Amino acid sequence: MAKWLFRDELQLIEINVPRAALHLARAVAYPDLNVAAYMSRLHDLSEEIVGAIDVNASPAYQAEQLSDSLFGRLGFSGDKKSYNDPRNSYLNEVIDRRQGIPITLSVLYIDIASRLGIPAYGIGLPGHFIVGIREADGDTWIDPFHDGRRLDLTDCAELIRLASGYEGPLEAGWFAPVSARATLARMLNNLRAAYVASSSWPQAADVIQLLREVQPHEAEHLRDLGLVYYHQHHLPQAAHFLNAYLQRTPDAPDAQTIRDGVKPILDEWVPMN
Repeated sequence: MAKWLFRDELQLIEINVPRAALHLARAVAYPDLNVAAYMSRLHDLSEEIVGAIDVNASPAYQAEQLSDSLFGRLGFSGDKKSYNDPRNSYLNEVIDRRQGIPITLSVLYIDIASRLGIPAYGIGLPGHFIVGIREADGDTWIDPFHDGRRLDLTDCAELIRLASGYEGPLEAGWFAPVSARATLARMLNNLRAAYVASSSWPQAADVIQLLREVQPHEAEHLRDLGLVYYHQHHLPQAAHFLNAYLQRTPDAPDAQTIRDGVKPILDEWVPMN
């Protein structure tokens, strides 16, 4: 029987985000990772918390009880000291270290909430991922990176400002539930940024290859993969992907810059048609 892979998770009608995230980790950095064992640990975490949840309370209050248990008694927290550490983007490491960044802590939170019957979903604010809790009279927003605190619009605007510098009006679409694919793409983009910042080119290439599986129609992944191979001095691969990017998006804003900057390798390595 063939080994189940990250790409197999993407073929499911309903993608299981935490399980796909664990396969992501195994594909890039932890080849011996036991995905089933970590899924069992998520179940065990929900079992540790279930007794603290008042089944008769509102979803918002249940979410507060979940936050008290997860970020209080069990000690999960946002890693503010080494935010860009790649380990913060791998769900297995978040479970082991009990530290993470907004999106991985949100994935953890949403999974446990769903096991406890709390209607939670992901929200991809610019620069900061949070969790929404569905309620009949208006949803509640919480921030797993800051110990599950409740948020209002002013709080969300401040999170966006701190993360991205944006100070304009909030857009309603930012608060819509994020799809499973978009969540996984955002996790991978965080990893790509971390590995590029540390010049960890082989890992960056692996991450971008997974991004191509999640978003096969996004041309910028071809460009980024070509540039990563260029930094590794893998010139045939760099030429292949950069040329593919230019062919797919000949009028892209950066197309001429790429043509000018890498013309020597394109001339040397791209065969004539």
